[in-house]
Amino acid sequence: MNSGSRISIAMAVYNGERFIGEQLESFLGQTRLPDELVVSDNASTDRTVEIVREFAARAPFPVRLFINESNLGVTKNFERAIRECTGDIIFLSDCDDVWYPDKLQVMEEALARCPAAGVAICDADVVDEGLRPLGYGLWDSMHFRPSSRTLRKLAAGRSFLRSAPSFGMCMAFRARFKALVLPLPGGDHFRRMGHDSFIAWTIPCSGAAGTIFVPRALAAYRQHSRQATGAVPPESTLSRWRRFYRDARKRAWSPIFAAVASRLKELPPVSDAANAPIRSAILRHWHTRASLPPRRLARLRPVLRELASLRYHRFSSGLLTALKDLVFVE
Repeated sequence: MNSGSRISIAMAVYNGERFIGEQLESFLGQTRLPDELVVSDNASTDRTVEIVREFAARAPFPVRLFINESNLGVTKNFERAIRECTGDIIFLSDCDDVWYPDKLQVMEEALARCPAAGVAICDADVVDEGLRPLGYGLWDSMHFRPSSRTLRKLAAGRSFLRSAPSFGMCMAFRARFKALVLPLPGGDHFRRMGHDSFIAWTIPCSGAAGTIFVPRALAAYRQHSRQATGAVPPESTLSRWRRFYRDARKRAWSPIFAAVASRLKELPPVSDAANAPIRSAILRHWHTRASLPPRRLARLRPVLRELASLRYHRFSSGLLTALKDLVFVE
């Protein structure tokens, strides 16, 4: 299937000479070549820029390189790459992974089959520095096993899962939503978890489009000591509860909740009447979670209300999140 779309790859790089060559070569091996590669370099001090220029000289598609005068941070570096893209579909790329040959083709076809979806997210194999499989995938590490019914609702934009995978290297989105997601929020709290989650959440939460999940590993997600984020091996239920208890007092996602909610408030009314309720429901849920009273007993009513409305299940992580808000969060 050929959708007739133009594909851009937005690649943010910084001191990536160790692995970037393998990632660039994987672009050449695609069964559906990109229409352009946009590289934003964050003032690298190694051979990254030289490697990109050497690749550009022999690539069968345009390679546009932008070099920042100073290090803007990961989020703003991706923002510049995304802003410069001219394609209809934008894929996000780090400089240390490897894409399988059919990644662009499969995800383009998935979006073509589902016009209501604005974002596509695939699975990936988790590998070590030498690209040796570690025996699990990204979706396994997040215990992400949605039902077919849930996937249909997500693709149509009728629901949203905060706990769904939102790794940038597995993501593509329609360029018509650039104005919705840019500028990307800055700040230290977005350094590890922010830009890809912000994009993956803002588009469906706006009520403008859904998210289609492609249940195939289409890339190798390399684990190494210098990466900003990494995958967690699949855990037993007991281990997950231990980690939940250890981390329960943290509000790590609150800044992203606030950033998405702020962006949604700026948007005009949703044209699709069927999807319009999702934005108001999300805003209400995240506002409730962000403004819980300090006294735990006083939290009981708003938490039970959100549980009864199923908003904890639709927009957070269900009973576990409710328990966290009611008992643990300070």
